[in-house]
Amino acid sequence: MLKNLKILNGEMPLKFDSLNTIYTINVPSDENSLKLEYEIDDQDKISIYGNNLQEGLNEVVISVYNDEDLNSYYLYVYKDDDKAISTSNVINKGEREDLEMPTYVAPAIACGCFLFILLFFTFLFRKSKKCKF
Repeated sequence: MLKNLKILNGEMPLKFDSLNTIYTINVPSDENSLKLEYEIDDQDKISIYGNNLQEGLNEVVISVYNDEDLNSYYLYVYKDDDKAISTSNVINKGEREDLEMPTYVAPAIACGCFLFILLFFTFLFRKSKKCKF
């Protein structure tokens, strides 16, 4: 398993987490390969596939393995300034207020549920009128 990964010639919007196996990376159009700095356990070996970057979207796969385990990390590398995604487009949890639920939604749902239950019990337990002829 990778303990740490740094991209030296590109931008990785997400902070590296060894349990996350998919990352998006932006590199300038003049780069031909990723320059990586990584840390692995002493008994592990590493293989990197697809590190010959073309214009547009590239997939680089880093495989870390030993006698018992294999972990692969997928790096989706954008090599073009026009198609690259910027760090400002990445939404971190709790960072954007406009994605939160408006304050009136929860009380409105609660009122709707209360009215539904009230009507349901009204129809369920109403007194039936018997016709006398």
